[in-house]
Amino acid sequence: MEEKPENEEEKGAIHNIPWAFLGDILSRLDAKSLKRCECVSKSWLSLIRNWDFIHLHLKRQLPCVVFLQKKVRRFNYTLSTCNWENFAEISSQKFPKFKRRRPPLLLFMGSDNGILGLYDLRNKKVYLWNPTIKVSKTLSFSPHSELNHSVLGLGYDPFTTDFKVVMVSCPVEKGVIGTHNLFKAGNQVGIYSLRSNSWKTMAMPDIFSDFEPYTSDIIIYTSLSCSIVVNEAIHWKICYRNSLYHDQLSLGIVAFGLRMENFKLIKSPQIVEGSHVKKLANFSGCLSFFTFDEVQVVEVWVMKKYGDSESWFKYLSVNLLSLLPNWVGRHPICTPVSFLSNGILVISCIETGYWCWYDTKSKRLENMCRRFGVSDFTTYVESIFLSEKGENFVACD
Repeated sequence: MEEKPENEEEKGAIHNIPWAFLGDILSRLDAKSLKRCECVSKSWLSLIRNWDFIHLHLKRQLPCVVFLQKKVRRFNYTLSTCNWENFAEISSQKFPKFKRRRPPLLLFMGSDNGILGLYDLRNKKVYLWNPTIKVSKTLSFSPHSELNHSVLGLGYDPFTTDFKVVMVSCPVEKGVIGTHNLFKAGNQVGIYSLRSNSWKTMAMPDIFSDFEPYTSDIIIYTSLSCSIVVNEAIHWKICYRNSLYHDQLSLGIVAFGLRMENFKLIKSPQIVEGSHVKKLANFSGCLSFFTFDEVQVVEVWVMKKYGDSESWFKYLSVNLLSLLPNWVGRHPICTPVSFLSNGILVISCIETGYWCWYDTKSKRLENMCRRFGVSDFTTYVESIFLSEKGENFVACD
C-alpha cells in the first residue's frame, strides 16, 4: 500500500500493528466485516477506501453464484447467494424497493467486481447493486433510447477504476422478435461512466466488414442473456446469417474493450450451429460457451488464446439423458443454465424444479436443491465497491 494514514508515525503503526501488516489482515475479511471496520478510526477508513486495498480485498474473496427468484403474486424479487462449490445458501435478500410505474420485469445484464447490473424491461431502468454491503444506484436509460430495442452490458475498467454500462440500441422495426440488427454499423451506443455519472454516445462501427459486399444483408439475432466479462472486455452472444443463405446460422461474439471502448467480432468454430449455443461463460479466465442440441447433448468450447478464433477447442461433450439419475424424473425436461469458471456445469430440470450441478473435472454429479420461480442466474464475488454512498447511491434495507 503506497498511501499511508494521516497523522501516523513513520513506521505506520496502528495499535502497534505495522501498517502493511494491518492491510494484509483486513484484506482477508469478508465484505460485511470490512464495512464494520471502517468505523474503527479515520485511518482505518482511509486504508479501506484506498483503491489498491479494494483490489487486493477483491482478489482474496471466494466467488459465488446468485439466483434471481420472482414471486409472481407480490411482484418482488429475491436474490439468493450460494457457494459455488457446494451451492449451500450464504444469504437471501429482497431486491431494493424503488419507485416504479409498473411491477418490474428484471434480468441480469452483467456482473463484475462485486457489482450486479440489472435492467427492468417494463420501466426502462438500469440498477447497479452491491448486495453484500446493500448499496444500489438507479440509472435511467441513455438519452433517446427509451423507445428502442436495446441490449446492455456491465464491466469494470481497472485502468480508470471505473464501472461502465454499455447499451447498444436500434429503432423498433416491424418484423420477427429478436431479429433487430442491434450491432449494425451506425446504430447508437450509449456508454455510462459511474465515475462521471453521465452517458456519452458513439456510433456502432462496422464489425461485419469481412462480409462485404453483403454486409447490409446480414441478419442478426440477439439474445437478452447476461453479458460476460473476460480479458477486460464485455461480451455478448449473437447469431447471424447472410440473407442469401437462410440455412447457415453462425455464432458470433461481440466484444467491447473497456479501456479503449472499441468493438470487435469474435468468430466461433465453423462446425458449431449458432442456434444450439445457450450462453457465454468465463472458464478459468478464458472465453467459452456451451451448446445444447435436440438430443440433449451439451458441448463446452473454450478459447485457449483470447482473440484467436483458431484456438477454440472442445473441452467437454456429455449427454444429459445418460448423466442425470432417476430422481429428476423419468423423462425430464432439463437444460444447462451456466458453465462456471471452476468447471461446474449447472443444470435445471424445469418440470420437477430440481437443480443439480456436474463437476466436469471430477465427473461428479450432485443434487443442488429444488428452486421455483428462478428468472435469472449469474456468478458473483463479494466486494466493497460502491461503498461510498454519494452520487445518488442509496442504502438498501
